[in-house]
Amino acid sequence: MFEIPYPNEHACRLVDPDKVDVVGSEEREHEGKKYRVIYGKPKDDGGAVEQAYRYPLSEGWTEAEARAHCKEHGGILFEPAGPSASSLGCSGGRERKFLAAVHSIETGEEERMATFYLMNTTVNRNGWGVSDKALEEALPTILRKPIGCGPDYKIDGHYFEEAMDVGVFVRSDKPDGYALGTAEITDAKAWEYLVSGEWGPISVIILSYRETCSKCGMDLTSMEDPYSHDCIVDRMAYVLVESFVFERVDFIDLPAVPQAGFINVAGSQTQVSLRLLARFYEAQSRQASAVSWKETPRAPEDRAWDVDAAEARVRSWAGGPDKEGVDWSKYRTAFAWYDGDDPENFGGYKLLHHDVVDGSLHVVWGGVKASMQVLLGARDGVDLPSGDRRAVYNHLVKEYGLFDKEPPEYHESQSIEDPAQGPGAQTGSNPEENERKKQMSDELQQRVTQLEQQLNDETKAREAADERVTELEAKIHAEIVDSVLEARSKAGLVTDADAEREMLSGQPEAVLLQLEADAVKTAKRLATRTDPKAKYAGHSDELKTAIEDARQRLFGRRNT
Repeated sequence: MFEIPYPNEHACRLVDPDKVDVVGSEEREHEGKKYRVIYGKPKDDGGAVEQAYRYPLSEGWTEAEARAHCKEHGGILFEPAGPSASSLGCSGGRERKFLAAVHSIETGEEERMATFYLMNTTVNRNGWGVSDKALEEALPTILRKPIGCGPDYKIDGHYFEEAMDVGVFVRSDKPDGYALGTAEITDAKAWEYLVSGEWGPISVIILSYRETCSKCGMDLTSMEDPYSHDCIVDRMAYVLVESFVFERVDFIDLPAVPQAGFINVAGSQTQVSLRLLARFYEAQSRQASAVSWKETPRAPEDRAWDVDAAEARVRSWAGGPDKEGVDWSKYRTAFAWYDGDDPENFGGYKLLHHDVVDGSLHVVWGGVKASMQVLLGARDGVDLPSGDRRAVYNHLVKEYGLFDKEPPEYHESQSIEDPAQGPGAQTGSNPEENERKKQMSDELQQRVTQLEQQLNDETKAREAADERVTELEAKIHAEIVDSVLEARSKAGLVTDADAEREMLSGQPEAVLLQLEADAVKTAKRLATRTDPKAKYAGHSDELKTAIEDARQRLFGRRNT
């Protein structure tokens, strides 16, 4: 376990941890704020006692409030939450990475903001996951943390000390079991890469401070390799991260890693459905497909092994032969591996090594030996995900132990000497079986061809629809251009209609609508404008005559 202070919570010690063995914890509430109670069992016997309290920062616990609560309950040591892991020089934390992607981009005059899907609570392909509570408590630690890339804008890996920061996280959120972080991108070139879609996938680096087995709860924090824990080796559990902080985020070149499908998430003015993206991340967590080992009765060691006959008996024993009636969890126990993404398909089960004897499932030595040989490369080997092979090997090793046999040393699948065909063979030269497999292959090929044709038809239909949409958009745009041209003509703003139409045709709809609105306003002003009064000119002759008459009376003369 790591030493206090903790990065995300204040701690109150009630009993010296050296005097108890931690046995569990529970959550309580005080004045509307939740806190965690750690229980320990005294090493000199006795019942469980409260060993410590933890006050999460995410619940709003201030140092003063936590300290007062600790004192009221007889605490012998209080430690406020420590600094972030980065300021601790990463001491004590185990570094882990999570692949994620950009969610949305905000463009503006002054700010360049991008929101990233950081992490969720599902188990990822690397065999670890974070608890919802840990994610909630760690979320504030993403603030002010950098987002970057390698020197000269490289995105082919993590560069750590050489990393170039191109932005900083300024907001965080946790809508529904997943974490979002919004970063201000301060580097202009990085922003160009992002909005153009060249960048988008990211790798989130966290520092893990507490790790346990998701099945048995054993503390794995101090283990150099937590994946060597029995539950995890047997693919029955995963590493559960219960306390961590965010360290940094880096743009990465996703085609270099297995989740290459993320690469097209980013793009200018792109908004990805969060719930859809959440399901996408769940999809990267494929179910463990090595069957958990369970001891079953042994068949006599000299029992002949016929894999096809054994499979038929196991299928009937599990409720078959039709798949609709099969209890798949029961059927699964006869094998060493199954396809966790397609668990209700007979074709998804491999390395059968059990048979039904007198109505119950028995492990058969011939099947165990044949499965191990195939796993290690005999008879062209068996196609299994590389991440499952070791767990399948461990399963079969335990079966070897039941027969007091020494298992062969594990190695990646290679071609090894194929022993003579006999009781341990998984394959044979049965002509009927070969014909059945050929027929299945032909049917599969036919189905693939049908699917390819269907995909081709759908692609053509989509292209036709896109073309129709393009035509409609062009028509609508032309109608808007006509309307704007007419409005501007009425407002007296057009001198050359052809040149004006050419200019308007190149403008986006938003600009056209603004030009039309301005032209309408101009036309209204012209229609209602009152001109200044003109000089009087209506009766010029009468006016001149009147002026001359007045001059005659006053001065006795006329000018004309």
